[in-house]
Amino acid sequence: MAELFSPEWLELYEVALNKNDAYAKAASWWTGDFVFIVRASGKLVHDIFAFVGLKHGKCTGVKAISGESDYEVVAEGESASDTKKLGAEYTYEASYDTWISILKGELDPIRGLLSGKAKIQGNMAKVLKATDAAKELVRTAGMIDTDYF
Repeated sequence: MAELFSPEWLELYEVALNKNDAYAKAASWWTGDFVFIVRASGKLVHDIFAFVGLKHGKCTGVKAISGESDYEVVAEGESASDTKKLGAEYTYEASYDTWISILKGELDPIRGLLSGKAKIQGNMAKVLKATDAAKELVRTAGMIDTDYF
């Protein structure tokens, strides 16, 4: 069992995403990397940051990162201005308790955004066109044997 968004968990997630035909189909047109941000709440006493590379229905790489100084939100197709940072087109941020609800399938990730329980940086119109892909990202995460804090 791997801790949520730990390097081990992220590796399992990458493999699972790349084996998920439903995700590959739903996200075949998608380009845009994410940084997932889990804000401390409940049993979690520190923030967690994870980079997930996504392109045309495949996960191109994952990485646990330490915080805001490790990434930069960039426009589509652009790289970070600092070569020491990861460039991501999107961030998806929520409290730990909200992430648990999302990953357990109790809260749809798009509804989380619309309700204000989660927030996103990046092109929201593009995200709203990818609801099936978002659901598959979450469904895949829910299949990983996860040790929640």
